[in-house]
Amino acid sequence: MKKPGECSSLEDIRFEIDLLDKEMVNLLGRRLKYVLAAAAFKKGEEDIPAPDRVRSMLAQRRAWARDCGLAEDFVEKLFIHITDWYIATQIGHWRQTYMPGRAGE
Repeated sequence: MKKPGECSSLEDIRFEIDLLDKEMVNLLGRRLKYVLAAAAFKKGEEDIPAPDRVRSMLAQRRAWARDCGLAEDFVEKLFIHITDWYIATQIGHWRQTYMPGRAGE
């Protein structure tokens, strides 16, 4: 992977951005495996959203954004969107795995 200053054309830049985007998608897939594995530790579907955990996680992501020079609001909104999708996915997984009769609800 080239560093930004090592790129000699717009095509180089776009190629490197595409590599980074692919890596981010792969990381989201890896993260999903942990999210689904966490379902085994939930006593019930109502335990999945974990609002206190989400609040503390978002505060930490804001701090990480600040440390990287990124807009905290942007990173927080991004993680809210990501987290909402993972929560919905985990609920579906939990229903299918632990309450098969409710999977279609």
